[in-house]
Amino acid sequence: MKCVALLLLLVPLAAGCGGQKQSKAERAKMNAEFAQIDWKISNWTMGPGYADQNGLEKLTRSYVATTRKYKDALGDTEVKRRLAVEANQLAPWCPPCVDVIRHELKSG
Repeated sequence: MKCVALLLLLVPLAAGCGGQKQSKAERAKMNAEFAQIDWKISNWTMGPGYADQNGLEKLTRSYVATTRKYKDALGDTEVKRRLAVEANQLAPWCPPCVDVIRHELKSG
């Protein structure tokens, strides 16, 4: 849980590291999208119950799509960093999710 909290704190700081300038409203919208997906993933991985791999894989694909959506604003380095952090968070619960992210890193 500490990892997720740290991630949510770092998202606004790292958002300005991309190639394209965003307005504060655009940046806030982007950060909210990432935070919402991160929150859902953390609830599934840190919760008391079983982490459903199908649900986590769907959320992972949503996270990957969001990184694609904001790739210009984030820049390649930040996209790769975010995907790597997400893969590390998901690794213990969803190996197929890690494969989805690895595939994105190779093709992206």
